[in-house]
This record gives sequence, C-alpha cells and structure tokens, in this order.
Amino acid sequence: MGVLSEIVPEDHIILIFEFNYDSRGKTKYLPNDIRRFLVGKAQQTGKKIVPGIPEKASELGLTLIPLHFSLIKYPYGASNRARGAIVIYRTVALTEESLYKACKFLKEEVLKRFGSFCRGVDVLVGRKVKGIG
Repeated sequence: MGVLSEIVPEDHIILIFEFNYDSRGKTKYLPNDIRRFLVGKAQQTGKKIVPGIPEKASELGLTLIPLHFSLIKYPYGASNRARGAIVIYRTVALTEESLYKACKFLKEEVLKRFGSFCRGVDVLVGRKVKGIG
C-alpha cells in the first residue's frame, strides 16, 4: 500500500490488480468476472447480478464508489491479453481508521476471490495513513 499525495485526491483509492490467466479455456472470462466484482452492480446486466466490492463495502459501513475501471494490457509479442486491472474508487468522509479499513478490505477481498490468479495487488491512497505508508 502506498501514498501518492501529489497525484491522488485525498478521497480516492486506487486499486491495481495484476493477474495471470489464459485467454482460452476455463479462465477465458476472468477479466469480465474481475470487472464485475471490482465495480459491482453498476456494471452488471442480466438475470444474475452478484454483489461486488461496492456492495460488500457498504455492508461494513464503508462507501467505495467506482469512478474509473480499466484493464491493463502489456503488448507481449502477438498477444495483447489483459494482465491486470486498475480501479479508482471515491470514498466518502473517511477517517484515518476507516481509510485503513477500506484499503485492507479491498486487498483481502481481491485475494479471497481471485487469489489463485493473482500476481500482485497494490492499494494507493492520496494521504498518509498510519500503518499503510
């Protein structure tokens, strides 16, 4: 977890999630599953709507509003498949303690759900928080 106070507004959290997957076979739809989970119901359509990070956070009394989502692609030869995802969340009226709780929650939930595909998870915030950076 890091601090980027000159770049990131105080009320924003950036989650960077790097993952491994094969664009064929069982993990073919992994980037879509990751997007749906990280952004929550706002990005889901159809009959089966599954609670994502924003909904799970609200159950804990945290407010995480997804502002931006993007897959990270590194051009490796002929393959240009996603290697990660980045999400920018806006938080609402967080104290230092609840900001720490939100960052910890984000990292733990991603690892719990997608740990077997994980290459790395970073959580960046716009202010210094005791225990984070």
